[in-house]
Amino acid sequence: MTESCLSMENKDHPWIGIDAIILSEDNKKILLIKRGSKAFHGMWGLISGKVDWGEEIKETVIREAKEELNLDIEIIRFVGRYYDKKGRHPTKTMICLPHICRVIGGQLKASSDALDAKWVPLEEVKDMDLAFDHKQMLIDEGLI
Repeated sequence: MTESCLSMENKDHPWIGIDAIILSEDNKKILLIKRGSKAFHGMWGLISGKVDWGEEIKETVIREAKEELNLDIEIIRFVGRYYDKKGRHPTKTMICLPHICRVIGGQLKASSDALDAKWVPLEEVKDMDLAFDHKQMLIDEGLI
């Protein structure tokens, strides 16, 4: 490889991420995790993660719910694109693709990057500070 190729490999590039907006059966609660990863450590937010090379977006949403919460989910619908704003993610340029989801199986257990997980009434989420722009996603969807 030439020197210029090597230096290009070390530069930041945009990442594609997902967010899973997991709603209760009655649409009155949302499943939030307490983040264990470096970005927004200790804050509550949606299930989120990075798309792996060769992985389809829907596979990522399903995988992240299984890894972080030990839950099987179904995707109801894609809800929009959230492009990076300065400061949205403290270490990366990230484009996020959130999806509305429902639980179809598994036993809720925080693991992987989640320190904790809980169902939160949407009314309570209005007064919470959430990681990234997760609160804005919920506002944009008319959930809070």
